[in-house]
Amino acid sequence: MSGAYGTAPAGPPDVRGLRLLVAGATGQVGRGLLEACGALGEDAPAIVALVRRRPRAAHIMGPAVARQVVGEVTEPGWGLTEADLDGLGDIDAVLNLAGATDWTASHALLDKVNLLGAVHGLELARALGARLGRPVPYLSASSVFVAGLTDGSVAEDLLSPGTDRTPYELSKWTSEQALISRARRTGHPVAVARVGGVIGNSLTASTTRRSSLYQLVSRREEGSALRVLPAQRGARVDTLPRDLIGESLLRMLGHGRGDGFARWRSGVIVQVAAGERAPTLAALLAHLDGLTAGSRYHIPRLVPASRGVLQTVTRAGTRYVRWSRQAGNRLHGLRYVAVNRVFERGRFASLTGGWLPAVPLETTLRITFDLAEERPVAPTAELPLGRFR
Repeated sequence: MSGAYGTAPAGPPDVRGLRLLVAGATGQVGRGLLEACGALGEDAPAIVALVRRRPRAAHIMGPAVARQVVGEVTEPGWGLTEADLDGLGDIDAVLNLAGATDWTASHALLDKVNLLGAVHGLELARALGARLGRPVPYLSASSVFVAGLTDGSVAEDLLSPGTDRTPYELSKWTSEQALISRARRTGHPVAVARVGGVIGNSLTASTTRRSSLYQLVSRREEGSALRVLPAQRGARVDTLPRDLIGESLLRMLGHGRGDGFARWRSGVIVQVAAGERAPTLAALLAHLDGLTAGSRYHIPRLVPASRGVLQTVTRAGTRYVRWSRQAGNRLHGLRYVAVNRVFERGRFASLTGGWLPAVPLETTLRITFDLAEERPVAPTAELPLGRFR
């Protein structure tokens, strides 16, 4: 599976026999989880997928989904009835991968999905634990971008309230505060996985949403190309393929099962990101510019900018001007590729048994910009020189 890109230890995650209740299976991170499960074959966990409004076709969800149940994360108990709970069976963990990721969405919608949905998921996990007579661990996806425009090293811990944040970032930050507070109070096993930038599948490049960087680097046939990008010197682009993120979550679950999720008790935060191995924005754009296929894109010129300038451009611009959804997301996306920082992941490594995701720069470019891999040139037999005499 995609673990070929990861660091030691070798071998697939040990998740065989687990039964997981998953919200958000049709989103970008959720699809990555299902793809990682698909790569495991018979060793994959059984997924019970919480879906909105109606069940999806089996071929859309994939073979890892054993059952679908209709619910709504914004409602208490995710909208599940007593009959629904009775029919879930023996659930080993609850995963909340649902989220509103439109950076221009209203405060109300972002809080409703990202905050209330996360809290309702924890309460559901606790309710299932009471039914089963044992704690049911809860894993909730957050975002590394709760850091706002913080530069330098970003720790795997709760972050201060003083950092400038967009409504999206604030909704995720608030949900982290709520989950860790409840975990500390109850001792329930809770893991908050701060996910970095998400790009498509590492093999097929299939994606449900284009990354921040893709939105900032325009194709040549588009008329609205960005000529310059303001960025801090040394700014990094922290992204991972979605199936590798899915594998990361499975490895956390498999390793956690080994000690009864003792490390998760009272709440733990990890950063599922490229961390110190994330490429700089300058190196990434230079490499793209050097590729033949990269000529399809306008490569913007980087302009050194301070943190204050980035804050003014990305926050004041959206606060005082009514932008289209595309333009607004472009401005917000600048925050996620223009800051010089490293997301620490030591705790993440400790919760996977030492394994960390790592992706070659070429793979990141291929997925992000939909670049076809160059096929090797087949050797041709030498022609006899006699024919030219």
